[in-house]
Amino acid sequence: MTVDRAVCIHGHFYQPSRENPWPGDVEVQRSAAPYHDWNERVAAECYRPNTAARILDSDGMIDRIINTYSRISFTAAPTLLAWLERHCPAVYGAIVEADRESRERYAGHGSAIACCYNHLIMPLATRRDKRTQVVWGVRDFAARFGRTPEGMWLPETAVDIESLDLMAEAGILFTILAPHQAAKVRPIGAEAWTDVSGARVETTMPYLCRLPSGRSIAVFFYNGTIARDVAFGDLLSDGQRFAGRLLGAFSRERDRPELVHIATDGETYGHHRDFGEMALAYCLETLEARRDVSLTVYAEYLAAHPPTHEVAVCERTSWSCTHGVGRWQGECGCHSGTHSGWSQTWRGPLREAVVMVRDAFAPRSAEALAALVRDPAEARDDAVGLVLDRWSDEAVAANISRHAPGALSPDDRWRVLALLEAERQAMLMQTSCGWFFDDITEPGSVQVMRHAGRAMELARQTLGLDLEPAFIDILRRAPVNDPDYETGAEVYEVLARPAAVDLSRIGAGTALYALFGLEPPAVASGMYAVRGDWRYRSDAGVQRRILGTVRVRSRVTGEEALFDAAAFFAGMDRVVLGVREPGGDEALRAAWEGMASPDPAGAVSGAFTRVYTASDNERWALARRTAPEIGQAVCAVYRDAAALIDAFDDLGIPAPGAAVHLLTHACTERLLAMLGEGCPDPDRFFALAETMRARNLAPDLPTLGEAASRRIALSLRAAAARPGDPAPLEEIVRTVRCAKVFPLTLSLWESQNLCIEMRGLYPGMQEHAGRGDGDAQRWAEAFRRAAACLGVKVA
Repeated sequence: MTVDRAVCIHGHFYQPSRENPWPGDVEVQRSAAPYHDWNERVAAECYRPNTAARILDSDGMIDRIINTYSRISFTAAPTLLAWLERHCPAVYGAIVEADRESRERYAGHGSAIACCYNHLIMPLATRRDKRTQVVWGVRDFAARFGRTPEGMWLPETAVDIESLDLMAEAGILFTILAPHQAAKVRPIGAEAWTDVSGARVETTMPYLCRLPSGRSIAVFFYNGTIARDVAFGDLLSDGQRFAGRLLGAFSRERDRPELVHIATDGETYGHHRDFGEMALAYCLETLEARRDVSLTVYAEYLAAHPPTHEVAVCERTSWSCTHGVGRWQGECGCHSGTHSGWSQTWRGPLREAVVMVRDAFAPRSAEALAALVRDPAEARDDAVGLVLDRWSDEAVAANISRHAPGALSPDDRWRVLALLEAERQAMLMQTSCGWFFDDITEPGSVQVMRHAGRAMELARQTLGLDLEPAFIDILRRAPVNDPDYETGAEVYEVLARPAAVDLSRIGAGTALYALFGLEPPAVASGMYAVRGDWRYRSDAGVQRRILGTVRVRSRVTGEEALFDAAAFFAGMDRVVLGVREPGGDEALRAAWEGMASPDPAGAVSGAFTRVYTASDNERWALARRTAPEIGQAVCAVYRDAAALIDAFDDLGIPAPGAAVHLLTHACTERLLAMLGEGCPDPDRFFALAETMRARNLAPDLPTLGEAASRRIALSLRAAAARPGDPAPLEEIVRTVRCAKVFPLTLSLWESQNLCIEMRGLYPGMQEHAGRGDGDAQRWAEAFRRAAACLGVKVA
């Protein structure tokens, strides 16, 4: 570090576990539409844009892009990163790479810090759970980033001394708190304390917090005023003003090093505030260009400037509750502000119900594990490796081998795995989001009840411990604001309990996914292994059917079963799934004959002991899979009716409404085909567009925009793969010209990134063009025009 004035911006990037605890997939969340779920939506609005945030020139052209994760400090929350790794691998890779880049920028110190594993409120947890949260958070971080974390985020910055001590024991050097969480400070070695309660602590320096064990940990208290203006004010409307505000926080007459730093939810940059990532990028670039201040991360600053003062923290406080940690255990008065007048008295009974499950299960589980493994605590700590490896057979075998004193029977092996999974679910049921919002019907609360339901189910199966009646009885005392429900018990019965699925339901879903050639989400999650033998199948006409046997094994608990399984599909509203105990070849043949009858749905219902219809997730997957068939069907109808529609047109007779819809769709399909080819003849596209306009035919603009965007990205990838070939670049220009006819809304994020990567070729091509190279001249001209179409500055 070259100067003693430094700035650090911390983003706490986090999403809770949204997966259904049984199959391990995230269900459709309709409030996140048009996205499948909120993880997907926030990834599109925040996590992805921050990997390539735009910095514009004075003409509004993209001058450069930066990966903001490589310059700020950020929380690497395990539940978020696990989802990104599976569903957005490019974003996940860019975040991991950003940490590697930051180590080069910040003297070997990375920008990422760890997080307690699943964001439970540490002061409300048992010492046993606190320890595991820290151990799992460190293990998860090391597995992803290839290094030991130096810092760790406390969920909601909820702090107590025991948690800090466990973090220090795990090798954590520092954490970040809000200014009002400091109680008193003093110079190291002094006796007298200075009261700094009420957010009066000096935030421009780190502090040493001494712990009862003799260990210590450094604490950074962020600038609360600027952080609030970023999160809830308008500072992100102007990146230069954002930078100016940070610079203005330095003292005018300084006699010591100073660190100006803030911490906010990372989702502020793009999700909570549109284009917030661009303001952040401009701010970072502005600060980086200065000679009198430096960007830093906490670990680098701490190494260069060890604490000169020590602090006593206010225990059982947090950054988002002015009442300590009351928000996560009762009606303290804190709420989202969305529903004024709603009561949060439901929080108390929900906390009581979860604590009851935790405290009843934990000692019994430890006792049962003690009879099967050498050290139950070590086995529990090591279980994070199973999650990281998605319960692969190799990971399970290695885990059992490390912890079992000898060879385990299959039943004992299943028991160990099931107990460890119950332990995981018992921590997930304490996730902070369950109490943060305004009603027990909201997704966060329902999710923690689902985790509790899974933990209780496994406790019943492994220990004979039935906790659900007591859990429900406590929830009867939880009032509900939503008029559709009377108590929390009803919410649990209607919204949480039905999420449970067993091996038979997984088997039934496998048949449906197999019918459409899709991978079951339960398999993609890593939680199940399935093997189907589909002996009978028919895809003729609109009716589809499949029948065979399927073996389902839970890789998480080791449970396994074989079923006969069938699926019948005759449209999204006519889906019937069936499973039963295996009946042999003759029984399968008889079932297939029934499914070939005039009433195949009835045949499935009559022949199978368990019958289901499609879930929302299954319907979502099928809808996306069959969507192209709708267009094909409409086009087929149009082809059959085209002559009649033309006759109406020739005779001047107004066409029926259905004919207009058919004609509109057919014209849209022709436009889509042209876009898909890269618009080789723009005049044909313009002519058809003009015909549609003259006939008042309204094309499907969103679909056309998506098709044009896909083609532009494809052309950019072709241009990158064939440097020197101008054809793909010229194709981009044609496609954008055609898109402007309507005009279409284009998604150009990926294409712009590729174009910026290709700018390095431009100077060399320009040089060759200047020497009379005609091919180079054509390429350079094509690149200039393509870049202009994409809004990218060339030079």
